[in-house]
Amino acid sequence: MVTAVQIAEYLEGIKEAQSIYMDDLVLREKLGHLDIVKHRVVATVLDCYVKIMCDYLSQPEYVGGLFITEYNFYDEEEAKEVMERINRICDTEYFLDLT
Repeated sequence: MVTAVQIAEYLEGIKEAQSIYMDDLVLREKLGHLDIVKHRVVATVLDCYVKIMCDYLSQPEYVGGLFITEYNFYDEEEAKEVMERINRICDTEYFLDLT
């Protein structure tokens, strides 16, 4: 069962990881790296993934440790996959047990 505190800590963690990734991207741009387009695309995808998790975990359908999936666009397996993708991009290990 996931608590509200665990959700808040998870969201804080992935937002911080996204911020670190973006800081690295800005530094690359300032230093004049030529391979910046790839990192911009990854940053855009990362932003979408973070928004997906924020929306998924802030749904009012999350009640008592259970997600009522008929109102959520993503199911638990898809949310876990998004978590894994965020971790791969940011080189982190933030997970929530959604079951």
